[in-house]
Amino acid sequence: MDFKEKEKKLLSSEGMEHERVSEQRHHKKMEGYEPHPGDKNLSEMFGLKSSFDNLSVGTDDLGRLTISVSSQKGYHSDTLTSDKKILKGSRRRTFYDHFGEFYTNPFSKGKGAFAFRTRRNLPESRILREMRIMASRRITEEQKEAMPILSLEEDRKRLTALRAMDGKDPQVKEEKQAAENVVARKTQMENRFIRRMRIARQQTYKPPQPEMPGFLQSLFQEETDLPDDDDTKDENDGNE
Repeated sequence: MDFKEKEKKLLSSEGMEHERVSEQRHHKKMEGYEPHPGDKNLSEMFGLKSSFDNLSVGTDDLGRLTISVSSQKGYHSDTLTSDKKILKGSRRRTFYDHFGEFYTNPFSKGKGAFAFRTRRNLPESRILREMRIMASRRITEEQKEAMPILSLEEDRKRLTALRAMDGKDPQVKEEKQAAENVVARKTQMENRFIRRMRIARQQTYKPPQPEMPGFLQSLFQEETDLPDDDDTKDENDGNE
């Protein structure tokens, strides 16, 4: 997909503008992802949806974040297969990495839904970086466009190359303008995704509270059990 085509899709889409936040996340299923039998109570924390594609971020009992990407409507009104609408966890294909796992449908032929699951607590920018690395190895350019920020780095490199070309050529000038619009729009989407991921991580990974030694704990308890000064009165008050 060239820049002019990418620009058309971003303009015709609402660009992940619809956001949903799950208030009761332990009771909300992830959209576009059918849980694997081994998933530990996976539930959605938030989602971003455009006119064509759907992104859902969930967490499980182990504190791992799962990011699933699926499509709900075909560009140019293409008919979507079930493998593109939902990642079927019960028969997913798994690719392992040091920082996480990448899932695809086994027979998607480069057009299906996919997901990335973290294995540890990573900064949100690192989560996006690792997901990009896995996506570059495991899915097609067409699949990446379901989550446009996955191809942002490649778009930036191509924009740099276009800027170095002769700007007098009308075709090059038009392509460069389209590239600048695409990069600017995807950068906004990336910033929004990182902000939402930061909130999700803060809710998911709770820093452990230091435990007080036994004698300090008992002293603290005794202190909290003491009555307030206002409630302590002399027995002779009011009796004189």
